Amino acid sequence: MRILHVIPSLGSGGAEKMLVDIVREMQKQNINCEVAILTKSHDFFGQEIDKLNISKYYSSTEKVYSPKNIVFLKKILKSNDYDYIHTHLFAPQLFTPIAMKLANKSIPLITTEHNTNNRRREIKILYLLDFWMYKQYKKIIAISPETRQYLNTYLPNTKNKTRVIENGIDISQYINALPVERKQIAEDLHTDEKIILMVAAMREQKDHETLIRASKILPNKYRVIFVGDGERMNEVKKYAVDHGSSSILFLGSRTDVPTIMKTSDVFVLSSKWEGFGLVVVEAAAAGLPVVASDVAGLRGVVDAIGGQVFEPFNEHDLVAKIIKAVEHKKESYNVSKFAIETTVKNYLKLYQESLKD
Repeated sequence: MRILHVIPSLGSGGAEKMLVDIVREMQKQNINCEVAILTKSHDFFGQEIDKLNISKYYSSTEKVYSPKNIVFLKKILKSNDYDYIHTHLFAPQLFTPIAMKLANKSIPLITTEHNTNNRRREIKILYLLDFWMYKQYKKIIAISPETRQYLNTYLPNTKNKTRVIENGIDISQYINALPVERKQIAEDLHTDEKIILMVAAMREQKDHETLIRASKILPNKYRVIFVGDGERMNEVKKYAVDHGSSSILFLGSRTDVPTIMKTSDVFVLSSKWEGFGLVVVEAAAAGLPVVASDVAGLRGVVDAIGGQVFEPFNEHDLVAKIIKAVEHKKESYNVSKFAIETTVKNYLKLYQESLKD
């Protein structure tokens, strides 16, 4: 079996991390995977893909939405034979069917819907584009029941081809991680401080601001730490100066997230919307109590792992839930249903089903 995965970039987001784990697990099962990336900018997970020793193709353009990427994909499809093509996120979802038609190829197309919401759905003229685009796919993977519900409500013609396959993680990577010394995180991070960790890309989807406001009303010795980078980094840092505690730490993108999780006391994911929220499963696997926004797609995952949700944008509710998590920490959290092995098993089953349509 030979599969081409197509993704906008290998940046530090959840979809990109998920792709790396999927390809790694498929490789363990002797499945030949290749990856096409629409820009080399934001190549955070590039080295992880290199370790797998698979074929990867980078577009020469820095712009994900450049029409040149259609030509880029066409060349790959012309030169190779694949059993399946699996796209992730909007630009690959749109460009890959066009490239396949130009290459005069007929290959089963599968895509993963990673979010419950996107801005295209607010623009009526783009409905026709989405209608055409999703029609090209044999199967659509929704990463949560809410993701499927929102897509099927928006585009009823997708109902029969959409399947829910929940995201998964390499559980052992987080269970077996060793705590990092606090001084390696920050020189002034003391042993008696409670670390409140949020790992999330600095994108519009995430709501760092609520945790920043919460930092100012948390008890003494509670330290908020952000891991992640992105286009909103400077904006979020400025907001922290104006509205947050002076002790907030911004660590940027890190490759040692499991060890930082092992050193932390509570994990927070504050979001405006989510398709799933894979990082909360990672945190729970590392033994962290989870507090996350009560939004569609995320709340079901948090409930499954035994975490808490807070009212979106309400820093006072967030503070109360954080304190409760610190004072009533569990010994462990059940994440067994979110194993990457299960996710890949269901992916492969869906690939086979696509041949029958």
